[in-house]
Amino acid sequence: MTNEETQTLNIDSLIQPILECEPQTSWPLLLPKLLDAYPQSAELSYRVAVILEQIGALAESEKAYFHCLDLAPKNYLVYLYLGYLLETKGEENTALACYALCETLTGSFNRLQLANSTAPQTLKRFQKAWQCMERNLGTASSITSGRWVQYSSKPFETPQAPHLFYVPNLTAKPIWLAQQFSWYESFSTMIPDIIREFHATFNTASSHLTPYLSGKEYESVFPKLANSNNWQALSLFKEGVENVSVSTHFPILKKALEKVPCYGLTASPYEVFYSKLAKGQTITPHYGLSNHSLTVHLAIDIPHDCYLDVNGERVSWQEHQLTIFDDSYLHMAHNGSDRDRIVLIFSIWHPDLTATQRQEIKSEFKNRQRWIDNLNATLDQYRNDH
Repeated sequence: MTNEETQTLNIDSLIQPILECEPQTSWPLLLPKLLDAYPQSAELSYRVAVILEQIGALAESEKAYFHCLDLAPKNYLVYLYLGYLLETKGEENTALACYALCETLTGSFNRLQLANSTAPQTLKRFQKAWQCMERNLGTASSITSGRWVQYSSKPFETPQAPHLFYVPNLTAKPIWLAQQFSWYESFSTMIPDIIREFHATFNTASSHLTPYLSGKEYESVFPKLANSNNWQALSLFKEGVENVSVSTHFPILKKALEKVPCYGLTASPYEVFYSKLAKGQTITPHYGLSNHSLTVHLAIDIPHDCYLDVNGERVSWQEHQLTIFDDSYLHMAHNGSDRDRIVLIFSIWHPDLTATQRQEIKSEFKNRQRWIDNLNATLDQYRNDH
């Protein structure tokens, strides 16, 4: 929280005379006056806020924390400490917004590895924040028994371990027989045309290939694949948004998918893409986001020494055939050959889910995203009202 002014400002020399020479009852009056004298010091605001909180001067402390946020809006400790103060005051909904904003800066509290040097009072606040988030965010409101995994300490009932959302009591098995699905026959009749379209079009559309894993957050788990051409995607749909510059090249595929119950949170499929795994590459074992969808692979170009492993079950792709699996199980893929492996990937709704349950899941994700998008507005509204 340092800035140009606080680098030369001796904060201890300002605070200590008050703490050592003045009665504690006068601190709520004297310490805020320091902020008036040095309004651009985020560090001073934070130090004053913590001291005032410790002596129970919550209104003055709250004001100092908010002032600190104005100066240092990306400091996670301010959100954490302000959230703890608000929760102490009984303002749990606003505290929850603070904790969520803190989490966007630190990563999931459930997986956060705190250093041994972390101050006890900070550890205490992280624990309190996690409890508040689990209490308020762990359970789905739209679909019965659904839960947001990153805010739930409840164990899974099967070897599945999705890291975003989980719906219990769905049929759980790693590999699914493609022929059991009602849409399989009609889709299969179009596979030869899909393959021909791919070979006729892929080279033209390949300029739109991008690393499938983009972002620093993937570099520690997938060091050889993240932000590289070792695993690329040619996406017709990504996160529910159609990439028209690509999808226009594949009208036959789009037509074939119209009769498939593609998973999506909007009217569009959530993802449809051609996946190119480079020679000699391995997608290391990992879990998917949820268990309410299944992943479908259509094998396009499969060299030797290629396989998919789901929960210890190894499957070799068969060219021009479908493989369907539940990626909420631990899974990995391997290409030990000397050329690229290419499969078409899309997701379908879990067949146990009714139309009503699918809509409930869509509503759950929509409402959660709306809440996330309004976190800062929630904090601003509280501040304006108080």
